[in-house]
Amino acid sequence: MKKKDRETLFSRWKGLPLLKSEEISKLDIIVTIAVLAFLYIAFVHGDIRVTGNRSFLLYKHPFDFYKASFEQSGNFYANYMPSTFIAFAVWNLPLYLLKGAPADNTVNSFVSNMWYKLLPVLLYFITAHVIYKIALLLGFGEKKARLCKYAFIIFPIGVYSQFIFSQYDIFTVFFVVVGLYFYFKGEKWDMLKFALAFGMAATFKYQALAYFLILLVLKEKKIRNIIKYAVPALAPLAAEVLPNWSSPYFHRSVLGFGALDFVDNGFDVGFISGINLMMAMAAFLLVWAYQRKTTAPGELQSWALFLTTGMSFTLFGLANWNPQWLLLIVPFLLLSIFRNKNGNLFVMITNILMAAMYIFMSHSLVGAGVLTGGIFKYLIKGRQFATSMWDIYGFHDETLLATAIWVVLLAYFVFNHPRFHTNQRTEVSRGLLNQLRAAFAVGVLAFAVPAFLCLASVVRGEVIFKDNSSTELAECVEVDVSEDSSVRQLFYADGNTLTDIQMKMCLHYRINDSYMNVVVRSHENGTVVYEGQVDTLPFTSEDALYSVIEGPVEVEKGQLYELELTSPAVEIGCISGYYKEAGEDETEVALDENGNPTDQQLIMKIRGIDK
Repeated sequence: MKKKDRETLFSRWKGLPLLKSEEISKLDIIVTIAVLAFLYIAFVHGDIRVTGNRSFLLYKHPFDFYKASFEQSGNFYANYMPSTFIAFAVWNLPLYLLKGAPADNTVNSFVSNMWYKLLPVLLYFITAHVIYKIALLLGFGEKKARLCKYAFIIFPIGVYSQFIFSQYDIFTVFFVVVGLYFYFKGEKWDMLKFALAFGMAATFKYQALAYFLILLVLKEKKIRNIIKYAVPALAPLAAEVLPNWSSPYFHRSVLGFGALDFVDNGFDVGFISGINLMMAMAAFLLVWAYQRKTTAPGELQSWALFLTTGMSFTLFGLANWNPQWLLLIVPFLLLSIFRNKNGNLFVMITNILMAAMYIFMSHSLVGAGVLTGGIFKYLIKGRQFATSMWDIYGFHDETLLATAIWVVLLAYFVFNHPRFHTNQRTEVSRGLLNQLRAAFAVGVLAFAVPAFLCLASVVRGEVIFKDNSSTELAECVEVDVSEDSSVRQLFYADGNTLTDIQMKMCLHYRINDSYMNVVVRSHENGTVVYEGQVDTLPFTSEDALYSVIEGPVEVEKGQLYELELTSPAVEIGCISGYYKEAGEDETEVALDENGNPTDQQLIMKIRGIDK
């Protein structure tokens, strides 16, 4: 950094207030740095680890990378275009010179993980500066442009993508933002630069082409000009695909990966079947953009932001997606927030989006597992999480969660129409900074708090003895517990303390005013370690887990135990659980009335502690 730049930076720092409601303050900067630094070392998703490790293969296999990757990891394919691996290979050269290549793509080195993560994080901050440049082009003025830059850094979708999930979708977003800068700048050759930048973005994520097309046809109406700029936009993709076209490993890994499967969501309308709503909406927006004539730069900017948020809704509201991809909407959304009279509202509803997304994704996609690649891997030591974030959130209505996400994405689009844009471009909405601060806090805490509660359960030694509770009820059969029918189930103790046994109950949509006798005994010698009763009257939900013992119960690790359930309930008022078919070599199975193993097992979740 030059001396003049250092002096300017120092002067700006001295001019910042310690804390002020409507201005970025020193406390904002300090808290942001501290929080992001903590998230940086705490969370790493396995994707970046695998990709970073894989990129070392390019040093020895530059021309047969996909074959070498297949041979190293078998059916675990390298699913990205070469650009992603090339970026990491260049970045990883110091690691290669110091440590050599990792043995395989599963190596979980904290030092390497932090190095891999640093590349997209640095690019994230560079992208924020380009956002600042675009804000100046949009006429926001210096003060508002700096706030826009800061907002990009702390915006919860970006913080989640880069500092929690630790993904590299920022590669796409960086080139998209650079392309957007040239698009709004509008000088000679800038449209060509715009096309090339979006073409590079598409080598990382294909969705960039959708944004490119909507922006292109909004500005260019002549077919020859559309073709003229479409060709350079496709050139980077062609440059990566054509050299690898003859490789069956490239076809299977990249072209056969199904990266475009997210658009396959046909539905029926009347007598017409298989309508692809995402493609239909994208086509409609393209037609709308093409017919829209913009006569002034400000009008072009407004419609560009509106139609790109429309494309964001199309890509993420009408198709399947992974949470890290959502970073793609941030540049268009954030610039819209600062151009829109509803900016404060957009930030407010982002809190709903983040909370709903965290809960929804924690069920099967992204949860506390991101702690296993950061500094806390040394506390976890390879142990499994007995408590999941899904358990802690406690709200499990996935339909309602998905609906909330969808409504927020729709609101971003509908209420970003140019009629909602303000003409006071340099004016910052009152309370906007406080809304951004709150969104930053919600975005961090809504993920970090349950994640660290999961970590605490690992530190306490909590383990799962058995868990098949995610089995779909359609795959199960009912099993009655009544005066004429008892249930016996085997399970192994994977720790020295049994803390809870939960069962999924079939309630027949009635009040079950009865109780179950519960006995846990050693299967080897019959020693009873627990005996009690559980009241079944509080069991009211057909698809919930209910505890049937009161722990803790001392058990012997590694021993086989038997759970027996009996009840005085008559058959017409019996309590029921669920059986599922056991695997071929499964030993934790249900027993028949003679004590012989069956091919069924109870749907249950058994927790314990292993110290």
